[in-house]
Amino acid sequence: MKKRELALAMAAVMAVAALSGCAGPGNEGTTEQTPTVQSSASGGSENAGGETEEGSKQAASGGEGTADGKGYYSTFDVAGAGDVTLDVMITSLGDSDGGPYLRSVMERYMEMYPNVKLTPVECSMNDLYTTLITQATAGTLPDIFTMSEAYSANCLEMGMMVDNLPELLGEEYMSGLLEVAVENSTVDGTFVFMPWQNNTSAMVYRKDLFEEKGIEIPKNWDEFLAAAKQLTEDTDGDGKIDRYGSAFAGTRNDSAESRFQTFALTFGCDFITPNGDGSFTSGFGTDAYKNAMQTFIQMAVNEGITPPGFVETGYSEAYTMIAADEACMFFSPSNVLGGIYNANPEMRGKMGSFPMPTAEGVDPVTSFSSVGMTISSTSKNPEVAADFLKYLTSVENSVSWNEATCRLPVVKDALTAICENDDVYNGFVEASDSAVIYPPFAGLAELRDYSAECWQTVVSEGVSLDEAVATAAAKAEETAKAYSN
Repeated sequence: MKKRELALAMAAVMAVAALSGCAGPGNEGTTEQTPTVQSSASGGSENAGGETEEGSKQAASGGEGTADGKGYYSTFDVAGAGDVTLDVMITSLGDSDGGPYLRSVMERYMEMYPNVKLTPVECSMNDLYTTLITQATAGTLPDIFTMSEAYSANCLEMGMMVDNLPELLGEEYMSGLLEVAVENSTVDGTFVFMPWQNNTSAMVYRKDLFEEKGIEIPKNWDEFLAAAKQLTEDTDGDGKIDRYGSAFAGTRNDSAESRFQTFALTFGCDFITPNGDGSFTSGFGTDAYKNAMQTFIQMAVNEGITPPGFVETGYSEAYTMIAADEACMFFSPSNVLGGIYNANPEMRGKMGSFPMPTAEGVDPVTSFSSVGMTISSTSKNPEVAADFLKYLTSVENSVSWNEATCRLPVVKDALTAICENDDVYNGFVEASDSAVIYPPFAGLAELRDYSAECWQTVVSEGVSLDEAVATAAAKAEETAKAYSN
């Protein structure tokens, strides 16, 4: 795990933002109360497509800060490429907030280049891995597809992507990305995918209720539990609890499983550790893993601080609970704020974020990961595909993407602009100082699934914690050996 590079990168971003008047971590400020946020990068008002009006003009007629005059780092003659058709499979295309925005960006790109046709292909994040395996085997991979560090080693091993992605994107574009995100996208010296979303995990919370009740920000899980109990109450006096202190995701899919991996980190447990000789060791057999699993289940099910139905609670159910004033805390990357605001715009100004609590004796820690996109090795027009990706992730579009979804970018200038605009992200920025990068491991998705199987058998089938953890540890050790050289 590597912390220093991320801390330095985020410190630089925060330093720029501080000089521009952004409230730093721990400082209170005023957040927007309305469903739309004015873009600090362009000063324009948001239109129905999620893009600022000024940003649309800049993208179409030229922008500042780039050498090409198009508002992004275009280094290829797209207009002279002839008729081009690209299949674009981005998991966010199916989202209620991100989908319409992405389609609007694709439409604008095609208006800029009438010779290019972009065909959106939907695929959920939870289905991505199996879908890509099937497509790669059949030779039907789309030109552009979503990728993350969870699958990057598999992607490289199967030869799914182009082998010259940095050259296609260009030196100027690459230099504008967070260095830690580039490192996170690299496996064995190969840049596998272009990072897009900065998925640092932190706790989102009802800042207004914390202030109203005089609750201090929890630093450890004992303090978190105490705060959650204080927030759990019968608000309408009918004798039934209707607001719970927290929500926990317990479904058996990558969304919940990746969150538990972060939770385990806060107990000092690494899912997998490279030994430096091509072999790996699983952390599932450690006391730290068992303590993490036991505490996770205890808080999610047995303390009365979460709504009923833990094993059926997924990401969307969790943020809906917060939006409906039924839960007050949930740990996640920043996109959860977009879900909350979409479901209930009145939550703007009531939310905040703080770094992940930790177990006793464990230093502050969280996970850094990034979801991005790569270009298929079978694409007939990789240069045009790279050009579109650079347009999609330009500073202007990255800021507008944040306005539409609350996701944080890995484009440094865009991250600074967003921090200047809204202090709800302060907890994510502060958490970045203690974030770690997971080592590339082709069996990561399998390890995550063993954990979900573990808590689900305990909660739903009555299997003892010791037996469930032992089963998960045995499977994890087999997987570690299977992927060791």
